[in-house]
Amino acid sequence: MRAVDIGTRRVIQADASMTVTEAAGIMRRHQAGSIVVTRGEDGRTLPVGIVTDRDLVTRGIAAHFDPATTAIECIMSAPLLCCHPEATLDEIVDTMQERGVRRLPLVDPSGALVGIVSTDDVLVALAALADRVNQTLNVQPTLDRAYL
Repeated sequence: MRAVDIGTRRVIQADASMTVTEAAGIMRRHQAGSIVVTRGEDGRTLPVGIVTDRDLVTRGIAAHFDPATTAIECIMSAPLLCCHPEATLDEIVDTMQERGVRRLPLVDPSGALVGIVSTDDVLVALAALADRVNQTLNVQPTLDRAYL
């Protein structure tokens, strides 16, 4: 299984200059726990950070930033840890475990954002794989008459 196969291509994103209030509104509308922060560079939009619902609280509100005037780039986690779309499930889990993250944006060789994979995506993929193995174990083998 590859990252692109288990992740989602629809990534909630916002420009780095957007305010914390605006970003929180987008997250609420999309019922998302995170938003990938982007910035335009050389005519391209590139991912530069991530803001989670926890960041909104710990780096924004608890730090006494005014959410109406503070840009999300002030509270985002950066530099952004990403992986390539062809990363294996094992590579994804290793990266998440080693770096202590729950979400990995997927970027193509040009640096463009093409998706995101989360720990929930990994668990769903593993559950589906376990179900397939279980189905295999429950199949009654067809006996070859040559062995009778």
